[in-house]
Amino acid sequence: MESQRGFTLVETLVAAFVAVVLGWTLLWIAHASVFAAVHLDGRLNAAASVDRLTERLSSDAASAWSVFVPSDDVSGESNADGHELDFAAEDAAHQSHWWAYSFDAATASVTIYAYAAGTPPVAGDRFDGISGFAAETHEIGDVADPASDVYDPLFAGEIITPVDFPFPWNAQAVGGNHLVRVQAAGSGVARTLLLSSATAPSHFTLVVDYTPPPSTPAP
Repeated sequence: MESQRGFTLVETLVAAFVAVVLGWTLLWIAHASVFAAVHLDGRLNAAASVDRLTERLSSDAASAWSVFVPSDDVSGESNADGHELDFAAEDAAHQSHWWAYSFDAATASVTIYAYAAGTPPVAGDRFDGISGFAAETHEIGDVADPASDVYDPLFAGEIITPVDFPFPWNAQAVGGNHLVRVQAAGSGVARTLLLSSATAPSHFTLVVDYTPPPSTPAP
């Protein structure tokens, strides 16, 4: 009768060690896959939220009489960092409307508030997944300044006259051809856009100096 050899203690320990390493490796791969999927989903959601926000801002600016960065936000806090951007408009009944896009870093969101003088702001739509938001006002002449954030080579060296339309609603709510540069960011995505109000002049003229025609000899 043949004898059957069993596993030694060393062989058993080696097999257990290999099993532990293999199990840990498979667990790490599964964890990395789940983390990557969650991270990708977060980036996609953030990109969608930032895109919806910028599209809404552009749409509102196209119909607003004024786009401006107030000195204080709707809560009365300083807006020196430009975390809030405001809009103003007037309807056919001469009723003024005010609304603001206010960024809250603590909740990583931008909320739209409707407000009026003497009344508390009313929260409306909210855009989540926004990790950064800042707005700053630029004179239209900045597009011709190479040192400006809104510089455009098309207008290099040109003299562009600022046009402002003050409204009686609020000294800060000024229409005209100034620009507001807005930066919005989410996880792995950043957008920058330039806004101007519906009261901005939409036409301009370029005077081009051509070679003068040859002179005609006098008869």
